[in-house]
Amino acid sequence: MKLAISLLAVVSLIVTGVPALQVSAQDISNTPTSYPFGAISAGEIKDTGLDYFTVTNDSAVSVNITISGTNMTGGVDWVLSDDATSGNNTYGLIAGLESESYNITVRRTGPFNTLVSGLAESGNQSWGLQLLAPTSFSDGEVKTGTVTLTATQG
Repeated sequence: MKLAISLLAVVSLIVTGVPALQVSAQDISNTPTSYPFGAISAGEIKDTGLDYFTVTNDSAVSVNITISGTNMTGGVDWVLSDDATSGNNTYGLIAGLESESYNITVRRTGPFNTLVSGLAESGNQSWGLQLLAPTSFSDGEVKTGTVTLTATQG
């Protein structure tokens, strides 16, 4: 059975450190904001390519970016595995940086893994996602999930 799914990447911002620091959510961006994986079969592995997304730091300080994800919703939910293994109605996500490999597990529960460490002010980093489809699933409904990038002062 094939099923169409999409995954939305959303950026949130948390700033820690000096209280007077002026960094806003507009200082950190991620483009594009989504990727349609399209029809997918049980056990299939699909990826965006390691240079599909770009996270940009337009703040005046270095930031660390962590990555997290959610369950896929729509019909019978797919649970995001915290160790990127797939199973019945359970899927995995692995991120990777451009010119590297898919080696950063995207977790649903903390602690979350670092996508980029020390992203310099006015810097950017290309990255991508690899989706490991469930080994079996209960329905053919369209699924949607969210990946969140969180920036903290580096």
